[in-house]
Amino acid sequence: MAEKERKQRKERLTIYRIVSEGIRDELIVKTDMAREPVSLKIAHGQATLYVKTSPPLAPPGWTTFLLDDQELKESLFAGNRFEGALLILRDLGETFALSFGMGYHLINQDHVERDFGLRVTLNSVDPDKLRSLDKASYDDNWLNTRNQSPRDADIYELRADWEMDMVHAVTGASAVPLFGDHVTGRDALSIAPAAKLDDLHKILSEALVRRNSPLPDRFAWMDNVHRVKDRSLIQTLDDLLDETLRVDPDDPRVWMGEPEIVDWERQAGYSFDQRSTSPIYSTLQLSALARHILDRNETFCLAALKTNRVYVNDANGMSMDSWTAHRCLYAELDLHGEIYILRNGDWHSVESDFMKKVDQSLGKIEIDTDSLPLYSHANEGEYNAEVVARVAGIELMDKRNIAVGGPFDKIEFCDLVRNGKDLIHVKYYRSSATLSHLFAQGFVSGEAFVKYEEFRRKLNGKLPKSLKLTDIAAIPNSREFRIVYAIATSKNLPVDLPFFSKISLKNAALSLQTLGYKVALAKIEIDPLLVKTSTFRKQKASGRKKTGTVS
Repeated sequence: MAEKERKQRKERLTIYRIVSEGIRDELIVKTDMAREPVSLKIAHGQATLYVKTSPPLAPPGWTTFLLDDQELKESLFAGNRFEGALLILRDLGETFALSFGMGYHLINQDHVERDFGLRVTLNSVDPDKLRSLDKASYDDNWLNTRNQSPRDADIYELRADWEMDMVHAVTGASAVPLFGDHVTGRDALSIAPAAKLDDLHKILSEALVRRNSPLPDRFAWMDNVHRVKDRSLIQTLDDLLDETLRVDPDDPRVWMGEPEIVDWERQAGYSFDQRSTSPIYSTLQLSALARHILDRNETFCLAALKTNRVYVNDANGMSMDSWTAHRCLYAELDLHGEIYILRNGDWHSVESDFMKKVDQSLGKIEIDTDSLPLYSHANEGEYNAEVVARVAGIELMDKRNIAVGGPFDKIEFCDLVRNGKDLIHVKYYRSSATLSHLFAQGFVSGEAFVKYEEFRRKLNGKLPKSLKLTDIAAIPNSREFRIVYAIATSKNLPVDLPFFSKISLKNAALSLQTLGYKVALAKIEIDPLLVKTSTFRKQKASGRKKTGTVS
């Protein structure tokens, strides 16, 4: 008996959980791509098999799992490398879809439960024996990566950042003998157990238990922030956002900003179409977009933001890039006591305790009381130059980049140095992406200053005489310096920063403090006229450029 079990074929099973129990097969399966369905005999539940249509050859090995002890036509499977099948199984009060070969092409993903396989896997895998991890960083832009190890590794060896990464898929050694040796989870659960068709009942029973269990402590952080994938919840959030926009376009919980880093040396502003008579705005303002949409006799609502575009213009009024207005929309809304964040077109859910911990950490950061001049400039470069001209004790370091090679190429030490000790980094607040860049810049330059003699040697050649280092080889005493993040904004710092920016700031501040630096935030007041200022494209007839103010 033991010898027979050892020789039993292991079958690769890819299992999806269907959200609605009463849904018809025709809504789950792309029946136009499949042959006529056939019923399979199974000890528990009801099993219906859909075979993907394909040209004839020899059936693949996995057909044995489906056809063993079944009274079916031998010609059901044609046999070729494009062969596929989808098994719809109703059991345990649930509906499941199991794909074989190319059968995943038959499933309608709209009815699949997101992260079902990931959830089961996290509750079924040995945390110290992982092999692969798919993740996305929501720091600046979505950066999707896969980290793989040729040998067993834990979650931290696979380089998962518990605050900045969203895990999509995991593969590792199975801690559940019923699932086989290894388990992989994304939306689907992928396992390779020694099993027959009638064993699916106990396999699915175990999968449901683990799907409904709390995550182990080693993985609990994955519930802190996650992208919302439930379509009904997304629709509810979209409806709430739509109502908010219609009632009050100036609601402080909703605003506009760039969805990615932009080159402020090249761009001159934003417009909402490319007509020569349309204004170009220096900053993105939701109220300006609302006026644009209403002037076109359209309703200002979420649907309009998904069809209207935002154009990035150069100094000649030519479009350099564009996004849908929806991608530029940021929102932080409360629904039934839970916080949801819209960023770059996607909704995210934030666990309330995690948000409280982030806010508590930021509450410990010093607020600088030495006021800086009003911000009323086209870019940070112009502002920094005026600060140096108007305020005693401040030296200019803006654009004096230090090239040391590798990932630390072109480091800007800081924008301004005050009294030889405050290293000030200036940024006009536009979006969480620009702030994340600011916080990272402060950390990278601070780290390079104390770690790399080559950086200090090149930096010393750019420092003003009053700030020259007397001994380049000596590691600077970081405790004598303060990194100051100076943000031009109308928001209350740091309370009103976007949540993802708060995480970036918290991590940067903690890393700098670990290096010995003091860290502070400084708010730069903005000229109210700046956000309303717009220009117009050059008119071909006169060759002159009109300017104006939008009230």
